[in-house]
Amino acid sequence: MSRFITPAITRAMSELHTWGGLVFGWLLFAIFLTGTLSIFEPELTHWMQPNLRSVQAEPVQAVASADQKLRLLDPQADIWMIAMPQKRHQDLEIMWKKGKVTLEKHVDPQSGTIMKAHDTEGGHFFADFHYQLHSGKTGLWLVSLASVVMLVTLVSGIAIRRQVFKEFFRLRWRLNWLNAHTMTGVLTLPFVFLITYTGLTITFFMILPTVPKVLYGNTWHGPHTVASQNFDRPRANAPGEMVPLSDLLPRAEKELGKGNISFIRITNPNDRHAVVTFFRTVDDTIVAMSAKAAFDGVTGELIGTQSSWNKYVQAYRTLVGLHIARFGGYPIAWIYFIAGLISCVMIAAGLVFFTIKRRSRYSRSNQVIQVMYRAIEALNTTAVMGIIVACTAFLWANRLLPFALKSRADAEITVFFLTWLLMLLHAFLRPPLRAWAEQTGLAALLCLGLPLLNAITSNVGLLPSIARNDWMTVGVDGTAILLGALLAAASTRIYKSEARR
Repeated sequence: MSRFITPAITRAMSELHTWGGLVFGWLLFAIFLTGTLSIFEPELTHWMQPNLRSVQAEPVQAVASADQKLRLLDPQADIWMIAMPQKRHQDLEIMWKKGKVTLEKHVDPQSGTIMKAHDTEGGHFFADFHYQLHSGKTGLWLVSLASVVMLVTLVSGIAIRRQVFKEFFRLRWRLNWLNAHTMTGVLTLPFVFLITYTGLTITFFMILPTVPKVLYGNTWHGPHTVASQNFDRPRANAPGEMVPLSDLLPRAEKELGKGNISFIRITNPNDRHAVVTFFRTVDDTIVAMSAKAAFDGVTGELIGTQSSWNKYVQAYRTLVGLHIARFGGYPIAWIYFIAGLISCVMIAAGLVFFTIKRRSRYSRSNQVIQVMYRAIEALNTTAVMGIIVACTAFLWANRLLPFALKSRADAEITVFFLTWLLMLLHAFLRPPLRAWAEQTGLAALLCLGLPLLNAITSNVGLLPSIARNDWMTVGVDGTAILLGALLAAASTRIYKSEARR
């Protein structure tokens, strides 16, 4: 095939790979980094809510506690919802909706008391930034465009550097930025293609809602309503005494599997047409669609179940499952996390190689070109190290901001963006190599200091968490230490490189 690619086409592909990779590489690094972090979204949210630590209870006890509290808080709500404790979502959360207002509380599954929680977006912020840049529909379009460019750069990279595959499998690896970019690219090629293609498919369906309407016979409203059978009924406006939810749980588990209930929705509670729908977890299936069983809330009669969908939904939700990686437990999560970090290295190495290759050429150019090149250097530093510092500062803000601060979750996000902006200013004010060294060192310091900060400001420090077998908190602290050590080593190497110049 290579003999059909003319030199002109090769040059065009090279330019496309170079400039498309540079301009969108800044955005793609942020997308890949936050996507990598969002793999452990439940663990990060758990870490960021240190007050939500309770003795685990049997599912029937958790349901009884949630049921009792919802009947007390708002017996005439339009909808009740219960998020059940799971292996990676250990707290019991209740929500209720009246009109357009939705409220939520965290409940101790043993005692049924309300637990005060930090107001935080938790790990969901990284997931939100990953797929829409925390900017709604505009962000979705930008992420979709970046995904298209990523696929194009993958194809063009393969076309212009075909010999790299031979060097990779013959272990001819050299210590330079081009080799770091190409070899990590070959290593993660299947993963990057999978993540980019599935991510593009997801955003495509979200920005073009006509497509799911045609394929599924339903508009896009969320994962539980795509092509779902609707067992809900209109309110009868007649009172009805509801059967205890704890009595329905064993029957739901008979339909969906014992211990597999992750979510419960009750429409029209305490009405004669109340419907209780139990949703199954998707953590053990690659198809990210919840099977469900619906019961009459007053009589307890089984209304219907759904565990299969049309072929289009099956195919699409399989792609979603491959992207979000909930199906394989921690082994798959860690594989995705490590592959995501290596993909970030691949993007970062390409950005650095761009500037190194052109540094001497641009230094002899006119003033405009030199200013442009200086801006590219600063943006490279900010896009790579700046966002790493900002992500870590986001976690620090979670522990340092006052617990009772109004709009505390928004304040944490503000800290993220302000820190990123400060890193941009720093990158423009400092010499390029010194900016890299200082921001890498700061990121290392923040990562290494995170477990210490956690121990000082909460009762869920590393040692107490180990004693309580709270491995989700331990995992976040331990990963921060490991990443901090790697960043510290990188910072030391950059400082030494600067000293030799």
